[in-house]
Amino acid sequence: MMLLAGLLAIDTILHAVVAFRYGASGPNTPFAIFAVVDLLLLLAVYFAVPYALWATLVLSAVGLIGLTVTFNKPQREKSLDRIIWVVDLLVVLDAAYLLFFHATAAAT
Repeated sequence: MMLLAGLLAIDTILHAVVAFRYGASGPNTPFAIFAVVDLLLLLAVYFAVPYALWATLVLSAVGLIGLTVTFNKPQREKSLDRIIWVVDLLVVLDAAYLLFFHATAAAT
């Protein structure tokens, strides 16, 4: 769970940097929104709120899909976008592992 919380913290910071650097309006609005969403997910995972892993899995997958679909729309440098994509993928994989494989291994 701490790895997932750390990944969410990194994701929050990266989204906030993009929103701060390029502005939080126009095509960068989703970055500002997901900075807040990731912060809330970070707190939920850290404090072990029920269904926090499910919310993290679903919302991070939606963010990953949204970033993939709209990747070429903003006309700016995209190094941070690529890093965010990788961190989002790691968040989705870690949340899926904790939900489906970690619980199964602990039950046996």
